This record gives sequence, C-alpha cells and structure tokens, in this order.
Amino acid sequence: MKVVVNDELRNKSGSNPSERSTRHIEVQLPSNITYRVGDHLSVVPRNDPTLVDSVARRFGFLPADQIRLQVAEGRRAQLPVGDAVSVGRLLSEFVELQQVATRKQIQILAEHTRCPMTKPKLLAFVGEEPEPLERYRTEILARRKSVFDLLLEYPACELPFHVYLEMLSLLAPRYYSISSSPSVDPVRCSITVGVVEGPAGSGRGTYKGICSNYLANRRAGDAVYATVRETKAGFRLPDDPSVPIIMIGPGTGLAPFRGFIQERAARKAKGAALGPAMLFFGCRHPDQDFLYADELKALAASGVTELFTAFSRGDGPKTYVQHILAAQKDKVWPLIEQGAIVYVCGDGSKMEPDVKAALVAIHREKTGSDAVAGARWIEDLGANNRYVLDVWAGG
Repeated sequence: MKVVVNDELRNKSGSNPSERSTRHIEVQLPSNITYRVGDHLSVVPRNDPTLVDSVARRFGFLPADQIRLQVAEGRRAQLPVGDAVSVGRLLSEFVELQQVATRKQIQILAEHTRCPMTKPKLLAFVGEEPEPLERYRTEILARRKSVFDLLLEYPACELPFHVYLEMLSLLAPRYYSISSSPSVDPVRCSITVGVVEGPAGSGRGTYKGICSNYLANRRAGDAVYATVRETKAGFRLPDDPSVPIIMIGPGTGLAPFRGFIQERAARKAKGAALGPAMLFFGCRHPDQDFLYADELKALAASGVTELFTAFSRGDGPKTYVQHILAAQKDKVWPLIEQGAIVYVCGDGSKMEPDVKAALVAIHREKTGSDAVAGARWIEDLGANNRYVLDVWAGG
C-alpha cells in the first residue's frame, strides 16, 4: 500500500508544545481491498536500521554482507533458505529483535559462554528456585531486556549467528484501528499512530517501538506492506442508525470512533435519522494532544455526536474519561436503558477496568443493586455485544 499522507497530530510549537508524537497516516488501498468502519490495518514493519546495523556488527557482519542459510533435515524453514540473502535484510524483515529474552534463551546464551566470570551471571537467571525467578522478573522482564541487550551486557558470550537467528520469533504484523470511514473515500484509509519512544528500560539508549517508528518515518509515496483485517465481532456500528451509541476512547483509542462518526455523518447526509451518540475522549492537555480537535468539534456541532473531553494535565484537576463518564451518568444511563451499545478502545490494562468500574457504579446507583449484581450486569452486557472492547496492553 502506498502512503499518501503522514502528518503530525500533536502541537509541536507555541508556548506549550508536546514532547510526544502521534501521526495521522493515510494509505492508498489496492483495488481488491475494501474495509468497514471498525476494521484494523495489519502492518508488517521493518526493524530500525540503526538497531539492525548494531546487531550485525555484534556478530562480525556488515548489513550488506551476504549469507546463505541451510535447514536441518526434517525441520521446517521459517527464514529464507538456499539463496544468498543479506544480513541486513534478514534482520530487518524477518525477526523480532526487541522481544524480552526468555529464560530458555538465557540458558542458550549460557551454553555458548566459556568465560568463568560470565557464565554464572547468566545461569543466575534460569533456575526454578524463587531467587532466580525473582532475579529474572526484576532484571530482565521489568527492564524489557532483549537477547541483544544481554549480548551487549555480556560481551564474552560466544553465541553463533545461526543460533541467534533460530532463537528469535518471526517479525509479526502490528494491528491499528482504522480511523476513517470508506464513505469519505473508499480507496484510502487512515490510521492514528502513537509513536512509542523513551529511555530504554535496559539502561542503554532509547527504546523505539518497531512499527510506530517505522510508520512515522514513511514519507508520502513510500510503500508499506499491510492488509485489512476484520475486527472482532461486535465492534461495528449498529445497522440500525437509530440505536444509541456510547464511545469511550482516550488517546489513540479515539481512532475507530473517528471512523464511526464519519460514517454517521455520511448516513445523516443520506437522510438517515440518527439515534443519540456520546463520545468520551481524553488526553493530556487541550493545547497539546487533542487529536482531530477541529474535526471532532465540527461533527459535534452538526449533531452527529455529543463530545465530552477529559484532560489529565490541563489547568483544572486531573481528569480521565471514567470521571467524565461518571459525571454524565444522568445522560448515560437512559441511553443504556434504551439499548445503547457501549464501545471502549485503548489501554486494556488500566483505562478499560476503570471505565468498567464507572459503568458498574452507575448501574448500582440507578438500580440499587449490589456488587455481585453489578458485575453480572456488565458481563451480560458484554455477552450481548453491548459492551464491546478493542483494547491493547498498556505500557
């Protein structure tokens, strides 16, 4: 797919610029690909060229060096075998370089270490006793150290390149909620990408999310490898436009709802009678990362949705979407009683449980039910595709 637009969504200038980056990226769809609002774009990334160069050099190669891989009898080849391939291409396009090292992988590192100082240090992470388990959790898992991080930390390890390649997982596609509607333009779609970058937990340099940085660096005209993937059941606009909807999506969790409200605007333009819609969006600061602010305000003004915003770093008290949801209980509850579908998109580790708790609290207040009944109610809502999630692990 060809990249046609790649714009920064956050305010990077003025008196209150954002240090982070969120990109609005539009791609041209091939003629045989269509999508619906709520679908995902599955993107196959490439590893960062600087990281690829560092890994190649650790094993005594330059990225341009050509090698040929063989596969043992009876084994299935996951990597290109038989033909010459550059080390750079292998490391860029085929394997995950930044996944956290497993205890099994550390065991293999130790097996390829003769140095009497280094070997016991590696083996200290791999026993089944509480001490090595805790050491692995705090020093490897919590700090997200990869096999390559450990190779830099323990230069005496003599791991051969072919063993390193065999240890690694295949580079997996990353999924992004499509943030547009085909009603606006059927031959292109957009995604909204939070660029992941910060000090590496390992203590070495900067950690960069593979796919978000790969996409952030594509220019208009560049090609990316991607395909459209249908969303899981339920994360769809109801066929009947009069059914009320409640959308909760802080940060880049807004993405599918931008598509939803574009689609509602198109339905309205064709004469459909729209049911009520509420969109709850949260970000840090209204001047920094209020994504698509002008567009959302215009759509709200046209009656396509009501817009409720929460700012965690604004001038007032720290406010998140669950607080605004609770504050709007007298509007939210009647819509739920009328059969509204509640959609939540974003961080599944912290935000979604907080939103769920706020909804259960509204239910308990409005019905006088206890905690057990509240928990059963939200479960039933989910089972009937009326509490629908598109969430990912935070952090």
